[in-house]
Amino acid sequence: MSAQLNSYRGFLLIFSLLAAACERPAPTAKINGLTMGTGYSVEWVGAPEKVNISQLKELIDQRLKKINALMSTYDPDSQLSQFNQSRRSGWHAVDKELAQLVKQALLISRQTAGAFDITVGPLVNLWGFGPHQSEFQLPAEAEIDAALGRVGYQHLQVRLAPAALNKKRADLYVDLSAIAKGYGVDEVAKILDSFAIENYMVEIGGEVKAMGAAAHGNAWRIGIETPAAQNNIRGNTGGRNIQAVIALNNAGIATSGDYRNFFHHAGKQYSHTIDPRTGYPVKHNLGSATVINTSTALADAWATAFIVLGAEQAFSLSSTMNLAVLLITREQAGYKSTPNQAMRTFLIR
Repeated sequence: MSAQLNSYRGFLLIFSLLAAACERPAPTAKINGLTMGTGYSVEWVGAPEKVNISQLKELIDQRLKKINALMSTYDPDSQLSQFNQSRRSGWHAVDKELAQLVKQALLISRQTAGAFDITVGPLVNLWGFGPHQSEFQLPAEAEIDAALGRVGYQHLQVRLAPAALNKKRADLYVDLSAIAKGYGVDEVAKILDSFAIENYMVEIGGEVKAMGAAAHGNAWRIGIETPAAQNNIRGNTGGRNIQAVIALNNAGIATSGDYRNFFHHAGKQYSHTIDPRTGYPVKHNLGSATVINTSTALADAWATAFIVLGAEQAFSLSSTMNLAVLLITREQAGYKSTPNQAMRTFLIR
């Protein structure tokens, strides 16, 4: 398996809703593989006959391998891991591609006042959710305070010419797992575009981009899971409940939630989503946040940011940023889905 950027699957289910039983679907082709510690799939409809599937898969695998070589925190030899391992403050030369993605991430950090922060790694590792997961132990307050001292997007700078990252703290640790899968989806989509494939769907670990139409001529159907405990069972697709269905085309979609990766300790549940501002796992009734954007990378990052912010702040900021968002909260009467106005145009149910 390739080096990992993230070790758990996403929150979206992809399935086909038939337009009519008597219609004959258009021919489709599919490619599957492994990347970023998870799986990827590419499906397209009515592609040009000149498309060589073996060549296409090789190009996709090579592209994803390069992204891992730049951005993985699981591969000690990746460019980002080398940056993290260095104990020298100051500017470090990096590939422009890495610098550009860091620049996007830092912009979202500023827009969310630090709710999204790619330097949160020391806290994630402390709580046992990092690359080297271990048996859960509740961190001491002093340990959390010490890790918080190493966290802060203000300690990181980026430039593009020449491309470099600047550590203001020598022990700064950067983790792009909350944006890299979406970025990988976008990059695979570019390859499909170069082959003049117009109707396709790309998925990496649950982050999705869909263009054109699916086999039956409709938009691609994406199911949003109910953020329930039973949906934590990996591979149990039969038991995964669907809260909403979205018709997606010409856009990317990502969902972040608190129910797939967590610990139970002394009767309490601790989410893998750590608030970079407090040092503790998030505590609110927002179970999942789904974001649609032309950039799957941005959808990926914003979904994470909204899970940190909670429902009220997320809903308000989504309107300010003109993002299509669906929030699923846990209420006394059950699960409540709240789409903003931009999201309503995508919802089937």
